[in-house]
Parts: sequence; C-alpha cells; structure tokens
Amino acid sequence: MKSFLPIQALLALVLTLVCSSPRAEGSTVFWGSFSNDIMLDSAGNSLDGSYRFEVGTFVSGFTPTLANIQLWEANWMVFDAAVDGDGWSPLDQFVNTSSDHTASAGSSSPDADPADVFEQGALAYLWVFNSKDLGVAGTEWALLANYDTGTDAFPGAWVFPDPNLPPGDSFDWQTRDLDAALFGGVNNTQGPGAHTTPPGAFTIQTHVVPEPGSLVLLGAAFAFTARRSRRSHARDLLLKTAPSANWSP
Repeated sequence: MKSFLPIQALLALVLTLVCSSPRAEGSTVFWGSFSNDIMLDSAGNSLDGSYRFEVGTFVSGFTPTLANIQLWEANWMVFDAAVDGDGWSPLDQFVNTSSDHTASAGSSSPDADPADVFEQGALAYLWVFNSKDLGVAGTEWALLANYDTGTDAFPGAWVFPDPNLPPGDSFDWQTRDLDAALFGGVNNTQGPGAHTTPPGAFTIQTHVVPEPGSLVLLGAAFAFTARRSRRSHARDLLLKTAPSANWSP
C-alpha cells in the first residue's frame, strides 16, 4: 500500500529546501597583486605574516580623514580579507583572492558581516595593517584607494558594482592601479605617517600610526605640505606660460 506525506508536511519540506538553498551570487571581485611586488613596512622591510589585507568600505556618510582616524575601525565594513596562508603569501609578497558581490549587495566572504551592505558605486579601500589598536606601539597602517587617474591596467575606479549583474561578470582590482594613499604609501607616492623612504620603487608601504594626541599635528603638517606643493606647481606653471618681458604683440 502506498503512503503519502500529508500536505502540511510536504509544504514544510518544500519551504525548508527553498530557504536552505543559497541565493544566486552576483559578480565576482578578484583582487590582489603581482608576485614579488615590493610591499614594505615603515622601516623598509618586506611585510611579514603579521600583516592583514582587507578590502572594504566605510558606512555611508563617513569619509576617512586623519582627524577621525580613531573612528575608522568603528565605521569600517570588510568585504574580503587576505591573511598569511589564506590569500597572502609573505614569502612571495603576493596577494591573490576573491569574493562575490551578492545579489543583496553583500559579500560571500567569511570575513564579511552578513548584515553589511556594499552599495553600488561605493568606493572600495584597501586597508593593510599589523594591528588596528591605536594604543599599541608599532602599529602600522596603509589605507589606499583607486580613484582611477586614467592609467589603470584594468580601467575603472575601485567601486562596488551593480548587485544585479549576472553571475559570471567579474572585476579585477590590482594593487598596481591604486593611486591614493590616505595613510601610508602606494605606488611610489607617500601619504601621512612616519616612515623611511625606500631607495627604489615600491607598491605598498605601511607607515607608523602615531599616538592619538599626535594625529592632529600630523594632519596639519600633511595639509600644509600638500598646499605648499600645489602653490609651487601653480607658480612653476605660471612662469612657464607667462609672456617674456621682451615679448610684444
């Protein structure tokens, strides 16, 4: 004699299967570096296994600056991470990993908070550090971004894509395309933080994070240097384009 599941049990089974099925993933973000890139700490030593690489963004409305550096961690959302043995190889100075930007604008990475939303168009940052504790001596950071200056090997700023893109679409975020150092150094450009300038080209350099009381002075000094550099460039440009004293129409 055949037996059948009661209709209530059958419906419950179907509901369970539907709810337990993973949601279709959206596009994939591949991110990393070239093997044997030059990635240094503040003293010019190669980054070791104590360093962690995180790609993510800050909550909507929060812009990281030196003035609010103590609030970075509280407003940070991790999209994906690479650590020694899992996406980060100190021996080869190589970062290579990926994560899906899901249909709900989340992340498939186990390092991400399932509640975090990475909105379309939000700027992605790379945060490299050996500790996030500002009170620990020897804490070093680099907070980097790619605004896309037009020289990218893979054109386009690091921004989170449309979550409705079909599975199979992908993006390639490479450290060689990073062009802004909010803290630390990237691709031969130095930002704020104490460091020894390496003698040659480099990809990433972390800088020492000063004690909280020194951050205001550091920010003021860096802003003054940037303004002075801009004024100097403007003056040189004016001298190059100004008419000669012997010029006549």
